[in-house]
Amino acid sequence: MRHAAIFSGFVLVASACGGGDLIPGQTLPAVPASQVTVTASTAPPDSAVTETTLIANASGTGAGAPWSGTQLRLDQVPQILTNQWQESEVKNFCSALYPAEPVGDDATIRSANFSGGWAVAWDLPNGKGRSASGEYCEDCGRGAFGIAGTFGPAAGDENRVWSKQLTWPDGSKAGYGYEGFVSEGSEGQPHLMYLLVKGEGCLYNIWSFVGEEHLLGLVNDLRLVEALRGEPTLWRNEVPTPPVQALGEPAWVSQEPLTASDISELYLLEWEGEAGAPDSCPLLAFANLGDVQIDGVVRRADSSGEMLLAWDRPFGPGHNGFSQPCQDCGRGVVGLGTFQFSQIFDREITHEWSDGSKAAAFEGFYGTELHLQPAGFDCTYWLWSHLGRDHVDYLLTQLRRVEGFPPLLE
Repeated sequence: MRHAAIFSGFVLVASACGGGDLIPGQTLPAVPASQVTVTASTAPPDSAVTETTLIANASGTGAGAPWSGTQLRLDQVPQILTNQWQESEVKNFCSALYPAEPVGDDATIRSANFSGGWAVAWDLPNGKGRSASGEYCEDCGRGAFGIAGTFGPAAGDENRVWSKQLTWPDGSKAGYGYEGFVSEGSEGQPHLMYLLVKGEGCLYNIWSFVGEEHLLGLVNDLRLVEALRGEPTLWRNEVPTPPVQALGEPAWVSQEPLTASDISELYLLEWEGEAGAPDSCPLLAFANLGDVQIDGVVRRADSSGEMLLAWDRPFGPGHNGFSQPCQDCGRGVVGLGTFQFSQIFDREITHEWSDGSKAAAFEGFYGTELHLQPAGFDCTYWLWSHLGRDHVDYLLTQLRRVEGFPPLLE
C-alpha cells in the first residue's frame, strides 16, 4: 500500500566512522583512541563553550556499547537537557543520552521541538543547518547536530528502513543515512540515525549536518545520565506473540452484507480507485467502530493507488502527518485499507478462521496493526487501531462485505 511512506516522517540521522565505510549489519566496536578523533561541540552547564578534540569511546568501555560505560552525573549535563527530559511524555521508558565529553567549539546548546519526546540541538556560528521554518540552509548553522528521544514506544525494527546498519554487543542497533532516504545530501540534508538502545523503549534520533564521521563520533560518545533514567523496557516486537486465535466463520461471511447506501461514499471512491481491487479484492467495511463510531470522522488517506480510509477523533491517541505517534491528537485513530498484492509479509499469524482466512496482528507505527487475507481473494487488508489489540479484535467482528463489490468469485 504505502508502507514506504510510513517511515518518511521520522527524523533521520546518518553517521560515519573515521576508519572507512561500514558494511550493513556489521558490529560497531569501541574505537581505540589512536584510530578516530572527531571534533564536536557542546555547552557545559553554566559555563562558556570550550573547544575539545573528542577521542571516540575513550572512556574505557572496551568492546561494549558506549552507553554501557560509566553513567554521567547530573552535574555533568546542562540543565536544559534535564528540563527537556523531565517535561517529556517518554521519560518513564526513554532515558536521557548525552555526550560524555564536550564535542566541539563555538556551539550553543538549546532545546528542540520533538512533540511528546525530548530533544537538544546545537547551533554553530555558520555552516549547514535548518532554519526555524524547517528549510535547509547553507550557512546558518542552526541545529547543526542534535539528539532526541522520540514520542511513542519503539517497535524495535525502525532501524531496518536504512541501508547502513550498526549493531553493538549489548543488542543495541541503529540504521542511518541522509534525511529523506536520498543517496546524497545534494539539497543540504543532514545525516540521520535511528538508534535503538537495548533496555530503552523509545527510538532515538541523532542527526548531524557536519557529516557522517561527526555523526558516528557523536553516537560513539553517548552515555546514560544516572539521574535521568526510565524503567527497563522491551521493544514492541520483543513482546511475546499471543497464541493463534482459532475463530469460526468470519463476520464478512456469516453476517448479512452491507449495501452501498449503508456506508460512506468514501469507501466506494477508495475501493474503485485501487489498482486491481474490483477483480481481486472484496470491499469490506465496518458495520460499527465502537467508541470511534460516536465521534470519529472518516477521510480518504493518501493511498498511492490503493484503498485507504482513516478515522479522526477530537482527542485521544493517534499519529501526526509525519506518521509519528501522538498522545492526544486523535488523528488516524483507526484505519482500513488494502495492498496491491496478496502477502502477510514476515509477520506471525495470530488469527485464523474456519474458511481459511488468516491475519497477523503486531504492534507498529500505527498502534496495533493487522494484515488480513480473506479466503478466496487475492488481496491483503491492512487494519489498525491506536486503541489497542482488544479494539482491533472488536473491529474484526464488525467487518462486512459490501453487496456487489465485487460479486463472489467462484
